[in-house]
Amino acid sequence: FFRRGTSVVSVSPCPSPAMRIAAAFGLAAAYDNGAPHSKLPPLGWSSWVALAPDAHHPIFDFCDEAAVRHAIDAYHSLGLYDAGYRHFHLDDCWAGGRNSSGFLYPEKRHFPNGMKAVVDYAHSKNLTFGLYTCAGTEVCVGGRPGSKDHWENDAQVFASWGVDWVKMDWCNTDGMKPADTY
Repeated sequence: FFRRGTSVVSVSPCPSPAMRIAAAFGLAAAYDNGAPHSKLPPLGWSSWVALAPDAHHPIFDFCDEAAVRHAIDAYHSLGLYDAGYRHFHLDDCWAGGRNSSGFLYPEKRHFPNGMKAVVDYAHSKNLTFGLYTCAGTEVCVGGRPGSKDHWENDAQVFASWGVDWVKMDWCNTDGMKPADTY
C-alpha cells in the first residue's frame, strides 16, 4: 500500500499471471539493437562532480585521464559490474576547445593520450562509454565549447573516439527550440 493524496492505493507485490507464464516458459525477450549491453537496463554512473586528482575528494568541474581510469576500475573493484552496471559516463569537464577545422579536442593537460585512449580503456573493461556535450554555444559550466552549429563535426569526432552514447545538456541555447535541436 502507498498513500497518494488522500487515497490509499494497493499495489500487488506479485507479477501478473501473464508475466509469470512468460518467465516460466522463457518467453520474455528484450530488444537487441546490437549495441553492447542493449538487452539490459541502462545501469550506469556519471562522473558529474565526482572526480579528483590522486583519488582525493571530488573537485567541482574536474576530470583527468587518471581519475577517469580509476573510476572505471572501481566498477569492478567495488562490485558495480557484478551488480549489472555497464555504462560509464564522463560528464562536463573534458573538452579543451576546437581545432581550426571546428573539431573538439580534450583538455590536453588532463588527457595527454587523447580521449580515444580513455574510451578504449572503458571498452577493455567491458563498459560502454558516454560523453557529455551541450546543445548551446557553451557547456553549462566552465566556458567550454557546446555543440551548436557543430553537430556533424562533434558526431564525427565522438564516433572516431568510439563513444557509445552522448548526453546533451540544454544550456546557452538562446533562441533555440528543443524540438528542432534534438
